[in-house]
Amino acid sequence: MSTAPAARTRPSNRREMVVGAATELFATRGYENVGMSDVADGVGVRPSALYRHFANKESLLAEVFAAYVGSLCDALDSGAQSSGPPDAALQALIDAVLKDRVAGRLWIRESRYLPAEYSAEVRETLLVRLDVIVGSPDDGRRSRPRSVAVLGVVLSVALHASESTTPPMRDLLATLVRRAASGPLSPTEIERAAASPTGLPRVSKREQILAAAVDLFADRTYNGVGMEDIAAAVDLASSSIYNHFSSKGEILAVALHRGNGFIQVSLDDALAASDCQADALQAVVATYAGFAVRHPGMVQVTVSEAGELSEHDSGVLRDAQRGYIDEWVHLCTHLSEEDSAARRVTVMSTVTAINDLARSSPDSDEAFVATYGRQILGLPV
Repeated sequence: MSTAPAARTRPSNRREMVVGAATELFATRGYENVGMSDVADGVGVRPSALYRHFANKESLLAEVFAAYVGSLCDALDSGAQSSGPPDAALQALIDAVLKDRVAGRLWIRESRYLPAEYSAEVRETLLVRLDVIVGSPDDGRRSRPRSVAVLGVVLSVALHASESTTPPMRDLLATLVRRAASGPLSPTEIERAAASPTGLPRVSKREQILAAAVDLFADRTYNGVGMEDIAAAVDLASSSIYNHFSSKGEILAVALHRGNGFIQVSLDDALAASDCQADALQAVVATYAGFAVRHPGMVQVTVSEAGELSEHDSGVLRDAQRGYIDEWVHLCTHLSEEDSAARRVTVMSTVTAINDLARSSPDSDEAFVATYGRQILGLPV
């Protein structure tokens, strides 16, 4: 009888194990903070074993992202095929997201590291399903704004840790999703603003640098942009940019603190011009929607790149953002008797939907986006 040790067998589902470990790591730590060795440790194999399945980390992220979106598509499909109520598909989507809330960050933050064409194609597989579910059979206009708003509401839970107890998170999200799914399909002629002027550029080279950097960070990520890229965008020699900023980190910090300052001052103005919470909340939604529509790059960078700030700047910005959301939560007390955690979920869903709608099209209309914000909050539209 042989006493030789049994040969180790490779698990038949190792590829799925790798994708599962990578999903958790990319979502919790961020793509750039995870190496292939970290994923290998999560699976309990050597890094070389990963390269039998994936050529590099980007190809692994591509499959992780596609697998997550695929799970959401499967949830929608199964809900649509059930014999339940018409919104069964949307409830199935909510359940899928709540099952792994952290993984939603893959859609919101980490997919930017993939080629734009690829991530857009994968996203489209989910959005087209939603278009059918939330569209109006009597209206030929596209229902994409509703789909974007619904996903903004559902995936917003990945960005915060609020656990609502009154009512439960699942029921609350269902209410918010129904509101988003019944939003307007397109701006009315009254809502459409007059043709916008082409605009004039800032004269200050420092301001030109800030504006160009935000656009570049939004398009190519903070780590994908060098100081020489920013200098070239404003027709400066690479060395000359240091006459205005000491580092790329300083540029990011100044830009994000400036964006935060704008919404904070706008909040002050809205409160000062209002006599009651209802009026103030209407004004705050309008001013924030206007900011998001006019500055989609700033919104993108705030959501995705704030983690690149220094510990001090990150803490200052995080505290300011929490305070801003707290003001919204307080203004929502007149809308219902929900606990503050539930109101926070509602506010975060609203802000995320506004952000996504503003970034989904360069031609987004401020009043149109604000209408979705009011509808999700439960305000009169």
